[in-house]
Parts: sequence; structure tokens; C-alpha cells
Amino acid sequence: MVLSQPDYLYRIWSVEAGLPQISVTAIVQDQQGFLWLGTQNGLARFDGVQFTVFNTANTAALSSNLISALHFDAQQRLWIGTANGLILHDDGQFNRLDLASPLQGAVSGFAERADGSMLVGADRLYQWQQQQLQPVAEHKGPVFQLYQQQDQVWIGGQHGFAVLSGESYQWMAAPKELPTLQMTEIARVGSTLYLGTNQGLYSWKNGVWQVLSLPGQPADSRIELLYQDPQQQLWVATYGKVYRLEHGQLLEADVIQAADDFVWIESMLQDQHQNLWLGSRTHGLKRLRKAVTQRFSTEAGLPDPYTWAVQPWRQHMLVGTSKGLALLQHGQYQVLQANQQLPDLFVYSMLPDSRQHLWVGTRAGLSRLDADSLAWQRNYDSISSLLVTTLAEEGERIWVGTNGGLYYIQQDGPQQSELQQQGLPQALLQARVRIVLPDSAGRLWVGTENGLYLRTEHGFNRLDNMPLSGSFISAVTEFADGNILVGSFDQGFVLGQPGNWRWFSQKNGLPGNGVMHAVKVEQHLLISNFQGFYRVDYAALARGKVDKLYMLVDDRRPEAASDSHRCCNGAGSNKGAVHQGRIWYPTLDGVVSLPLQQLLHHAPVPAAVVKNLTTQQQQYSGSDVVVAAAQRDWHFRFTAPYYVQSSSLQLRYQLQGYESDWVEGGNRREAFYTNLPPGKYQFRVQARQSADYRWSEAAVMSVRLPPHWYETWLAKTLLAVLILLSLRALYRWRLSALAHAGHELELQVAQRTAELHLANEKLQQMSMQDALTGLYNRHYLDSNIEQILSRTARSGGLLTLALLDLDHFKSINDKLGHQAGDVILKQVAEIVRQSSRSADHLIRWGGEEFLLILEHSDDVPRALQRVLQAIKQYDWQQLQLTQSLTCSVGAVSFSATANWQQQLQWADQALYWVKQHGRDGYLLLLQGQTLPDNTGLAALLSDGSAQVHSDKLPVAG
Repeated sequence: MVLSQPDYLYRIWSVEAGLPQISVTAIVQDQQGFLWLGTQNGLARFDGVQFTVFNTANTAALSSNLISALHFDAQQRLWIGTANGLILHDDGQFNRLDLASPLQGAVSGFAERADGSMLVGADRLYQWQQQQLQPVAEHKGPVFQLYQQQDQVWIGGQHGFAVLSGESYQWMAAPKELPTLQMTEIARVGSTLYLGTNQGLYSWKNGVWQVLSLPGQPADSRIELLYQDPQQQLWVATYGKVYRLEHGQLLEADVIQAADDFVWIESMLQDQHQNLWLGSRTHGLKRLRKAVTQRFSTEAGLPDPYTWAVQPWRQHMLVGTSKGLALLQHGQYQVLQANQQLPDLFVYSMLPDSRQHLWVGTRAGLSRLDADSLAWQRNYDSISSLLVTTLAEEGERIWVGTNGGLYYIQQDGPQQSELQQQGLPQALLQARVRIVLPDSAGRLWVGTENGLYLRTEHGFNRLDNMPLSGSFISAVTEFADGNILVGSFDQGFVLGQPGNWRWFSQKNGLPGNGVMHAVKVEQHLLISNFQGFYRVDYAALARGKVDKLYMLVDDRRPEAASDSHRCCNGAGSNKGAVHQGRIWYPTLDGVVSLPLQQLLHHAPVPAAVVKNLTTQQQQYSGSDVVVAAAQRDWHFRFTAPYYVQSSSLQLRYQLQGYESDWVEGGNRREAFYTNLPPGKYQFRVQARQSADYRWSEAAVMSVRLPPHWYETWLAKTLLAVLILLSLRALYRWRLSALAHAGHELELQVAQRTAELHLANEKLQQMSMQDALTGLYNRHYLDSNIEQILSRTARSGGLLTLALLDLDHFKSINDKLGHQAGDVILKQVAEIVRQSSRSADHLIRWGGEEFLLILEHSDDVPRALQRVLQAIKQYDWQQLQLTQSLTCSVGAVSFSATANWQQQLQWADQALYWVKQHGRDGYLLLLQGQTLPDNTGLAALLSDGSAQVHSDKLPVAG
């Protein structure tokens, strides 16, 4: 078989995504899941979202930005070959190994031997052993490639190759009649050695050389890459094509097509999750993956990619498209002859009835076909101006729903009636009908774009006493237990019976509010909408709970255009079908199907990684860390290397010993803590895809913060003893003094008591004050928040929490130093203090972040703008800044009945929203107590459900 592009989903990264250069010369993966990429402009570490670049500008040990080879050894150390040097990356440190005798020419490869030594290919063959780089005397000339199996190493050279096994070295010269060859690529499959050269592909077995032809390529085409994946499959790349070796035959693998041809592949890797990575000399990085779904579109003969209806027909599938009916048989489409007689080629609905008729609804009326032969029989011209959205059979009647009313055809006796509306309620004569369902209880459900109707023995009635009253009804389904599911276009769905509905929407955790099709398969409910389709536990829904929700196709991300099978389409009948062990959906690009045995499929869970902890300019990494007693402000960085729709990853973190609950971080990958008390902590991180209910195992960094000497148990005990001794001495002195001067002693005791009270008050004040800025600290908030909330409750007003973060402050610290940064922080604190009212509470929240608590503020936006302008307009040049300092503010106003800690998280999300939208501004969330839980700020802003005020938005809500 020929492996074709549609078999893969893909995504491409280039310089605009952060890749340092378009040439990806080498790809390797470490145990944590990070990809390391060699380019011609430095080394990059990639986690699916961010490229961390190491080059000669920021890494002194790198001899050149042109990376030519990468290799992880058995100890997970990264060996890096450049155009003129050898570097080792171990435990976060880069060290150059060839300083004593710099290599001449680029490093071409590595091979690790059983004794731990490393072979290095360059202008000749070298061996790194006992901290020394020595030439291997047996091999003469340059090394173009090193290939290893167990302890046997093949060495690609000029017009031949060598085999190094143990201490045995043997040179295999190419026949003289062959052109001068450079053995640039080597791979062994079974007992055959494959040699990629500058003039074609050769095989070598038992001393016999043979030239191999590549389909569609000249025999002397340069071989850019030989790659053997973990399944021992051999891949062969030339400039413009990629091949796979299957059963001894080279077959073209069309994996390089995209918007532009992804050519000149010179590096490949199959990662831990079975993704296939391609590195191009000219087009960057491409990731391919196998999807659980299968798409059948124009490449299979479909006349048009836009499909609207699917209908099982025998063992095959009838598909309605914008250009007529097509029958999918054995993976290929056959266009029906009946299309020539249809009133319009736009086919939106179908219905096979009990009389062997196939009813076809189009954009210009209704047709009837023979259900056996699929031959056309007649059209119904009376509704030729209407779109037939739904068809249903009830006894002797065919119901026809259109965008201009509900109709029916009576099939009593040998003759059929024309379309009629006799006996139907006035409301349905012109209604835009989307779905009709006769249920097992003899009722008829009619969903329209303006609500739901139900016909019982008492006639038709509009259902107005239900959650979806007046909504666009797009789907109605009956299940075997008697429950009815009513799905809407944009308001979620209800499950149950009239008078006993359970309503589910995004507020309950659904990925979207639309329902195009719903079907129950075993214990799962499958629901499709414009964002894809997902499964959810049906029994939990019947109890009113959303559980085990998993997106099988997630079409919500920008990269979904190439990295997802697009789904789904339409609102009406035939928007999904279970047939031949698969679920089928119409889409904007053909038909997508999923084998039912894949319903329990789960993508790999992302593995969270704690990258490091930074405190007072010192960085710690590893699983167990001990920091200095003075290092009380912590900055954790974490991530989850993942490469499929990585922008949808959700992360949460928790500092055990300080926090009792998880902090939902969304896609944010850092956390800050300030003024921590001494103790033992565990920083924990978990990750998951937004389309998955499963969280990863927690990545853990244990951190011990020792106390200052005066915070130790011994110091406190000695202090207590000293106080007791002092009190005892004072008591004895009192007794003695009372005998001589009782009145004087009473005055002295009173004086000392007053002094002690003042000292306690001062200590209390100091414990609530930030040492640098003089502002309050977090302890002040913990001690006073209940009083603040009580005052707000009594006044009946709103309380505002505003998080202020200085923009680009890290670069100021890096450029001017932390001493200058401290001066700037103190000045900012003074500006904010002068710009605030006496009733406001000013707190240094941590680092360059401040918290403003505004009580009884009638105009919060004006107050925030006043602070922003005061900071921006200050003459910062006198503090060595070359341009104005700006800040970003995230704020939330809420009533005293709300959870203030949850509101603080909303303010934090608002702050990060401002950071992501240009900084230097504010976002104020109004009525924060009404904001739903477990919903991201971006989603609330996009659907308009959050009241906001911001100088970053065109209007204020």
C-alpha cells in the first residue's frame, strides 16, 4: 500500500512559532518528554508550546550555532555536535569537551560503546574516554555517519564503510566500478545493510553491493536521510520524496505535503507517544500522527467536500452533499444517477421507509427514490422553494419538516397523497422546522428554530415550561429507557421527560452548547456539534451529573485545520449514524467515521514537569531542594511536554504545606509565592487536555525552607526561659521594693506594662508590613479581610480586588540589578500610596505584584486609571530607566457574600489576560460573584457572559 497524507494529521512549526531557524538538522527526545532540536541557528528545547533556545549569545560553551548532531546517552546526558565543536549537556550545564584540541569540521554522529566510551564522527573518528578526546588510529579519513546496533558500529566513510565490533575493525571498500561515494546514511534491516550516499541508495549483504531504485527518482539521487523507527521500519528521504521499506520493497510515503511541499527532510524521530517528527532543511518542523477517526472526502471520489446527511444503505453509506448523493462503498464513492432528476443537488436529509421508498430532502424540495435500486421515482414540486431539513415515518404518514413549515404525506392504501398541512396548528404552518421524532409512546416531537412542540392525544402544544423554551432545537432522540434528549443549537441539551428535565450546558462542563446529533452506544452517549464530538457517561447524566467526558475529535483550536478531522455539520435529520461497527458524521470535508471499538480510546495523558524554582536570583531544580532561610519569595516554572493541540492543555498546581486546594492555572506555566514561613513543602503540578477528564500523575518538587536562628525551637525555648527568669527576678525585686516603696513600684510596673504593650503593638505592625516598601503584606490581608468584608456587607456596596503587576520588570532587574529594582519598587509603592484614598488597602503581594483593596469606591475604573497614569507619568529617567514604566491591572468587583479567594483568582486571570493583550492597561470584572465556576476567562469574554470594563476592549460592558 502507499501511505498517503490523509492517513496522517499534522502540524508545522517554523520561525514564527519560535523555532530559531528553518533548518532542523537533528531531533532527539529526553525522558521527561522534551524535544531537543538542532538547527543552523542554535539548539532548541520544545515542550509543544515554547521553544527554549540555546545559542552562542546565551550559552558560552556552544562553539557554534550550527548544530549538526544530537544524541542522548544511557545516563540521559545530551551530546551536541556543532560545525566545529563537541559539547555535553548534563544536569542543566553545558560543557565543551574539545577545548584542548578543537575538532576540525562538523560532528556527523555519535555511538556509545558498552564500556561507556563515546565514538564521535567528524573530520576523522574520535573516542571520548576517561575525560579525553582521542583519535581512533584504525580509521583513516572523514566520518560521514555512525550507525550502531548493540556494540557493533558501522562507520560511513569515503567510498566505503567500516565495521567496528569490540576491538575488531574492518574496512569495506565500494567496488571500483561504482562512482566515488560518500556514505552519509547507514541503517541495517535484518541482515541487509542500507547505505545512503551522495549518488543514490545501495544495499550491502554478504559482501555484495547493489544499487536500489527509488520510485519516481533518478538512481543517483542524493539520499538525505535513513531513519529506522522503534518498529524497525526503515524510512528513506531524498530532497523531494519520502519512502518506507515494506517487505523488502520501497514504497512512496506521501507525508511531506502541506500548504507547500514539506521537502528536504534531513531528520526524523518517532516520539514517546508515537508521533512522527520530520525536520526539514528549508521548512522547519512537522509532526504527524495517526488519528482514531477516518475521513472519506474528495480524494475518495466525493463530488463535493461539504456533506450534510448520512444514511446507512445495506452494508454501505449514502452521503448527501452540496453536489448530490454519493454512495460510499469499500472506501470509494459512487455518484448516483438519480442526481440528474433531483430538484436541487444540495441534499440535506434522507429517510428509507417501510414501503421500500427512499425519501430525499434537498434545498429545493422533496424527492422519492426506490430504496432498493436507488432509482429516481418522483419530485414534490409544491415545496420547491423550501429546504427539507428533516424526515420521519409514523405509521402510514411521512412527516416532512422544512424551513417554511411542517408537512406530511399520507400513504394509506395503494395511492399516496400530496404534501399537506391539514389539521396542523397555525404555529407550525410557517415554522422553521429542524427535527421531527415520533416516539414509542405515540407522541410526536417537533423541534423548530424557535422552540419545541409536542403532539399528544390532546393535540399539539408548545413546551414553554422547560429550560430550552424558545431555543433553536437541533436534535431530538429517544433512548431505550424512555428518556428523551432534546438538543439545541447553542443552549445545551435536556434529558428526561416533560416536567422532569435535567439541563446540561457548558456551565456543567460540556465542551460546547450545541448538539447536532446524539446516540447512545452501550454506556456512552455520543454527542456531535460544530466543535467536534465527545462521549460522556450516560448513567451519570441520568443522575444529573457530567462524568467521564472525553472529546474524541476536538475542533476548537486554530491548529485543528490540519491537526483534526473537521467535525461536524448541519442541524436536522441524518447528522450522524451508527453503521457497520462505526459512528459516521457529515462534515465540511467529507464524512468522518470512528470504529466503535475505539470509543474507549484515550490519548496519552500529558506528563507534568516541574522545571525549576527561582528565589533571590538563585535557581534550583530536582525533586528535593533545600533553600536558604532568607529565601522566602518563590517562583516556580513548570510545563507538560505535549505535542497534540498543546494550546488546549490545562495545568493546576498546589503548594502542600501552604495551600489545601489545587490552583487552576489554565495554560499558565508559572506560580509565585511570597513571604513563606519556614517548613517543609511539596510543590505539585498536574496536567490534562481540556478535552479529557483525566489528570496526570503529579510532578513533585519537595522544598525545605529552614527557619532563621531566632525561629528555631531552641531559640524560642531559651527566650521563654529567659523571660521566666526575668519575671522571677522582677517578682523578687517587686516584693523587696514593695516593702520600701509600694507606690513607686506600682508606677514602675505600670510604666513597664505600657512599654510592653507598645512593643507588642509594634511587633504586630511589623509582622503585617513589607520590609522593602512599607506597604502591608499578605499577613495583613489574612488578619483583616473578615473585617473588610463585614464593612462591605453592612454598606451594601461592592468590594474591589485589583492585582497590579509591573510590566517587563524582570528585564529591568536583569539590566540594572536588583538594588535598582528595589528602589523602583519603593517608588512605585509611594506613587500608588499617593494615588489612593486613605480608606484603600495597599498590599505588596509579591515580587513586582501589588494588591489594592478598594472599599466604597464609586468609580473603580477611574481609580485604576489614576494609578496607571500616575505610574506611567512619573519621571523614571531619574531612576536610570530609559522609558516610562507601565503596569498591568486585573481587577474584580463583587459583593461581600462571594468567596473572596475565588474572586482573587478571577482578578489573577484578568491580570494575565491584560498581559496577553499588550500589557499597560486594566481589565475589571464586574459583579464577580455571578461568574461561573470552572470556566476560563477567555470563554466568558468570547461569549459575552462576563460584565467587564477595560481600556483593552472597544466597549465596556
